[in-house]
Amino acid sequence: MDVLFDASDFDRVAKIYQRMPADLQKIAFRRAAGRARSVVERDYARFASRTLKIAQKLVKERMKSQLTGTDNILDVKSTQIPLHEMGAQQRGYGVYVRGRSRYEHAFIAKQSSKRAAGLVLLRKGKDRTPTMMLFGPNPANAINRKPADYEDILAEIAAGEFAKTILQQAEYLLGRAG
Repeated sequence: MDVLFDASDFDRVAKIYQRMPADLQKIAFRRAAGRARSVVERDYARFASRTLKIAQKLVKERMKSQLTGTDNILDVKSTQIPLHEMGAQQRGYGVYVRGRSRYEHAFIAKQSSKRAAGLVLLRKGKDRTPTMMLFGPNPANAINRKPADYEDILAEIAAGEFAKTILQQAEYLLGRAG
Protein backbone atom coordinates (compact mmCIF):
# COMPACT_ATOMS: atom_id res chain seq x y z
CA MET A 1 0.00 0.00 0.00
CA ASP A 2 1.46 3.33 -1.07
CA VAL A 3 0.63 6.57 0.69
CA LEU A 4 0.81 9.57 -1.61
CA PHE A 5 0.82 13.18 -0.48
CA ASP A 6 0.49 16.30 -2.55
CA ALA A 7 0.78 19.97 -1.57
CA SER A 8 -2.90 20.21 -0.61
CA ASP A 9 -2.44 17.43 1.98
CA PHE A 10 0.38 19.33 3.64
CA ASP A 11 -1.66 22.56 3.58
CA ARG A 12 -4.56 20.74 5.24
CA VAL A 13 -2.24 19.30 7.91
CA ALA A 14 -0.70 22.74 8.52
CA LYS A 15 -4.15 24.35 8.97
CA ILE A 16 -5.33 21.67 11.40
CA TYR A 17 -2.06 21.90 13.30
CA GLN A 18 -2.23 25.72 13.58
CA ARG A 19 -5.76 25.58 15.03
CA MET A 20 -4.64 23.28 17.82
CA PRO A 21 -3.69 24.76 21.22
CA ALA A 22 0.06 25.24 21.72
CA ASP A 23 0.44 22.49 24.32
CA LEU A 24 -1.29 19.98 22.03
CA GLN A 25 0.89 21.12 19.11
CA LYS A 26 4.01 20.24 21.10
CA ILE A 27 2.67 16.81 22.03
CA ALA A 28 1.59 16.05 18.46
CA PHE A 29 4.91 17.25 17.03
CA ARG A 30 7.01 15.18 19.43
CA ARG A 31 4.96 12.05 18.79
CA ALA A 32 5.07 12.51 15.02
CA ALA A 33 8.81 13.22 15.05
CA GLY A 34 9.46 10.17 17.21
CA ARG A 35 7.37 7.97 14.96
CA ALA A 36 9.08 9.28 11.82
CA ARG A 37 12.48 8.65 13.41
CA SER A 38 11.64 5.06 14.36
CA VAL A 39 10.26 4.30 10.88
CA VAL A 40 13.39 5.70 9.22
CA GLU A 41 15.59 3.62 11.56
CA ARG A 42 13.58 0.49 10.85
CA ASP A 43 13.60 0.99 7.08
CA TYR A 44 17.33 1.71 6.95
CA ALA A 45 18.07 -1.35 9.12
CA ARG A 46 15.97 -3.51 6.77
CA PHE A 47 17.70 -2.18 3.68
CA ALA A 48 21.23 -2.40 5.10
CA SER A 49 20.69 -5.88 6.50
CA ARG A 50 19.52 -7.15 3.10
CA THR A 51 22.42 -5.45 1.34
CA LEU A 52 25.08 -6.65 3.79
CA LYS A 53 23.46 -10.06 4.43
CA ILE A 54 23.46 -9.62 8.19
CA ALA A 55 20.83 -9.44 10.92
CA GLN A 56 18.90 -6.17 11.36
CA LYS A 57 19.80 -6.25 15.03
CA LEU A 58 23.50 -5.75 14.18
CA VAL A 59 22.70 -2.64 12.12
CA LYS A 60 20.28 -1.17 14.70
CA GLU A 61 22.90 -1.53 17.46
CA ARG A 62 25.19 0.76 15.49
CA MET A 63 22.60 3.44 14.79
CA LYS A 64 21.71 6.37 16.92
CA SER A 65 19.18 9.03 16.09
CA GLN A 66 18.04 12.13 17.85
CA LEU A 67 15.60 14.96 17.52
CA THR A 68 17.26 18.36 17.60
CA GLY A 69 14.99 21.36 17.28
CA THR A 70 12.96 20.64 14.16
CA ASP A 71 15.43 18.19 12.60
CA ASN A 72 15.50 14.41 12.79
CA ILE A 73 19.07 13.21 12.55
CA LEU A 74 19.88 9.56 11.84
CA ASP A 75 23.52 8.79 12.50
CA VAL A 76 24.82 5.39 11.47
CA LYS A 77 28.00 4.78 13.39
CA SER A 78 30.93 3.88 11.20
CA THR A 79 32.08 0.76 13.00
CA GLN A 80 32.70 -2.62 11.52
CA ILE A 81 30.89 -5.60 12.96
CA PRO A 82 33.15 -8.13 14.70
CA LEU A 83 32.83 -11.60 13.18
CA HIS A 84 32.06 -13.18 16.54
CA GLU A 85 28.79 -11.18 16.65
CA MET A 86 27.79 -12.62 13.28
CA GLY A 87 27.74 -16.25 14.43
CA ALA A 88 31.18 -17.38 13.30
CA GLN A 89 31.79 -21.14 13.39
CA GLN A 90 35.12 -22.92 13.74
CA ARG A 91 35.94 -25.28 10.86
CA GLY A 92 39.03 -27.29 9.97
CA TYR A 93 40.37 -24.67 7.53
CA GLY A 94 39.55 -21.68 9.74
CA VAL A 95 36.34 -19.81 10.45
CA TYR A 96 33.09 -19.75 8.48
CA VAL A 97 30.44 -17.02 8.73
CA ARG A 98 27.08 -17.80 7.12
CA GLY A 99 26.20 -15.42 4.31
CA ARG A 100 29.68 -13.89 4.26
CA SER A 101 32.54 -16.25 3.43
CA ARG A 102 35.28 -18.40 4.91
CA TYR A 103 38.30 -16.98 6.67
CA GLU A 104 41.20 -19.39 6.32
CA HIS A 105 43.67 -19.75 9.20
CA ALA A 106 41.42 -17.74 11.50
CA PHE A 107 40.33 -19.21 14.82
CA ILE A 108 37.85 -18.58 17.59
CA ALA A 109 39.68 -17.89 20.84
CA LYS A 110 39.03 -20.44 23.56
CA GLN A 111 37.68 -19.68 27.03
CA SER A 112 41.17 -19.95 28.57
CA SER A 113 42.02 -16.45 27.40
CA LYS A 114 39.33 -14.42 29.17
CA ARG A 115 39.96 -11.16 27.33
CA ALA A 116 39.72 -12.70 23.88
CA ALA A 117 37.27 -15.54 24.62
CA GLY A 118 34.88 -16.02 21.72
CA LEU A 119 36.56 -13.46 19.45
CA VAL A 120 37.60 -14.40 15.93
CA LEU A 121 41.34 -13.90 15.61
CA LEU A 122 43.94 -14.36 12.89
CA ARG A 123 47.63 -14.96 13.40
CA LYS A 124 49.75 -12.24 11.78
CA GLY A 125 52.91 -14.28 11.38
CA LYS A 126 54.17 -17.84 11.64
CA ASP A 127 54.41 -17.57 15.41
CA ARG A 128 51.32 -17.93 17.57
CA THR A 129 51.39 -14.21 18.37
CA PRO A 130 50.66 -11.46 17.55
CA THR A 131 47.06 -11.86 16.49
CA MET A 132 44.51 -9.44 15.13
CA MET A 133 40.74 -9.43 15.49
CA LEU A 134 38.69 -9.97 12.34
CA PHE A 135 35.73 -7.79 11.41
CA GLY A 136 32.86 -8.05 8.97
CA PRO A 137 30.98 -5.31 7.10
CA ASN A 138 30.45 -1.70 8.05
CA PRO A 139 26.74 -0.68 8.10
CA ALA A 140 27.55 2.96 7.32
CA ASN A 141 29.65 2.15 4.26
CA ALA A 142 26.74 2.24 1.79
CA ILE A 143 25.65 5.67 3.03
CA ASN A 144 29.20 6.98 2.84
CA ARG A 145 29.45 5.90 -0.81
CA LYS A 146 26.15 7.44 -2.01
CA PRO A 147 24.81 9.83 0.66
CA ALA A 148 22.45 11.77 -1.63
CA ASP A 149 20.50 8.63 -2.59
CA TYR A 150 19.91 7.62 1.01
CA GLU A 151 19.10 11.14 2.17
CA ASP A 152 16.38 11.49 -0.47
CA ILE A 153 14.81 8.09 0.22
CA LEU A 154 14.89 8.43 4.01
CA ALA A 155 13.67 12.05 3.92
CA GLU A 156 10.70 11.02 1.77
CA ILE A 157 9.84 8.19 4.18
CA ALA A 158 10.13 10.55 7.17
CA ALA A 159 7.99 13.27 5.58
CA GLY A 160 5.20 10.87 4.69
CA GLU A 161 5.21 9.24 8.13
CA PHE A 162 5.38 12.64 9.87
CA ALA A 163 2.36 14.02 8.01
CA LYS A 164 0.34 10.86 8.58
CA THR A 165 1.15 10.81 12.30
CA ILE A 166 0.41 14.54 12.77
CA LEU A 167 -3.08 13.96 11.34
CA GLN A 168 -3.63 10.96 13.61
CA GLN A 169 -2.43 12.85 16.68
CA ALA A 170 -4.48 15.94 15.84
CA GLU A 171 -7.62 13.82 15.59
CA TYR A 172 -6.80 11.91 18.76
CA LEU A 173 -5.77 14.88 20.90
CA LEU A 174 -8.60 17.15 19.75
CA GLY A 175 -11.08 14.34 20.31
CA ARG A 176 -9.88 13.94 23.90
CA ALA A 177 -9.78 17.70 24.54
CA GLY A 178 -13.25 18.46 23.23
